[in-house]
Amino acid sequence: DDEGGFSHLVELCNGCGTCRETDSGVMCPTYRASEEEIQATRGRANMLRAAISGELAEEELYSERFQSEVLDLCVGCKGCASDCPTGVDLAKLKAEVKHRYHEEKGAGLRERLFANIDRLSALGSATAPLSNWATRLPGSRALLERTLGIAAGRELPTFQRETLENWFEARGRCRLAPNEARDQVVLFPDTYTNYSEPGPGKATVEVLEAAGVFVRIPDELGPSGRAAYSKGFLDVAREQARQNVHALAPYVEDGWSVVFVEPSDAVMFQDEYGDLLSGESVLRVGAAAYGVCEYLDTRGFDADLELREVSGSLTYHGHCNQKATNKDHHAANVLRRAGYVVDHLDSGCCGMAGSFGYEAEHFSMSKAIGRILFDQVDESPGDRVVAPGASCRTQLDDHYDQKPPTPIETLERALR
Repeated sequence: DDEGGFSHLVELCNGCGTCRETDSGVMCPTYRASEEEIQATRGRANMLRAAISGELAEEELYSERFQSEVLDLCVGCKGCASDCPTGVDLAKLKAEVKHRYHEEKGAGLRERLFANIDRLSALGSATAPLSNWATRLPGSRALLERTLGIAAGRELPTFQRETLENWFEARGRCRLAPNEARDQVVLFPDTYTNYSEPGPGKATVEVLEAAGVFVRIPDELGPSGRAAYSKGFLDVAREQARQNVHALAPYVEDGWSVVFVEPSDAVMFQDEYGDLLSGESVLRVGAAAYGVCEYLDTRGFDADLELREVSGSLTYHGHCNQKATNKDHHAANVLRRAGYVVDHLDSGCCGMAGSFGYEAEHFSMSKAIGRILFDQVDESPGDRVVAPGASCRTQLDDHYDQKPPTPIETLERALR
């Protein structure tokens, strides 16, 4: 509605071909890897324009070919929303069409699993380490590819028995008294950080406390809705957004901020929540949402941290969702103030893009997009790579056999 309706957003594409540029910016990662017009934002927009004008039959719009060869190869990086001169937001258009497709044709098991990955992750965490052993049994990954279409060549996430929320509760929650704090924040326990990799979440708590910030993780928060949104389950994403806004609105009213470890979840609150819901509370919660380095940089709180002297240079790969919303520079600013020399890559999507890189039919495309990033990393003068996104670090880990730390973990290690 904010863009004047579905057809108006499609018509914003004027055919200039900026999405076919391959030397800078975020968009369009699939075109950069394939150099095929249909994989550019312009190609997809033209197909959608043909559909809404009647040139393309409605049954073709809902055909498996259109869904798999046109829409599903959009990785949802949001780069077109910022890099396209007219602001064509293909990720939003894709979500709308996929939602309608589910209403017309239903959804497969794999799509439902990925859309509700929080439930699967909670189960995996509760049954760890057994759940981790199960995916390492001989033949198990080949079976997953045959039955669910999950790429056998991709390492699956592992689950931690002690979640971030468990750890925070066991340590006695925040060690800083509220009346001693300079600010108060809610830390959002995103699905991946909470169940699979609590380390960056723990580092966030330690750094925020060192900066004099009181931290709370409320029990009533749910998934951000990013997973459901990216798969076109807009009703599910809307309900998850409504739950979180309801839980967070009282904190925001009292002057609290909401801080995120995972960039895509932060951007979900900052951007997509305004599309899914209406009302002042939605806008206020979105305005109070920050990635952790964005929060530190915006407030200047990192300048007061007691840090040891650091050395070396870092290669920083920012998250595409943050690049698309002009928020990926904050981590580089924080790391530079900590004393690091930072090479901030002009990189696009890593190619993992949440569940995209796990899907068997997209595995080769995911790797092809990733190679563009790998070449940039190899040419960078940085000694070490840092990246905030879980997907980005997974892609880099698969290539270099070493998962890079997040910026907030790098900062936490520099604390005295």
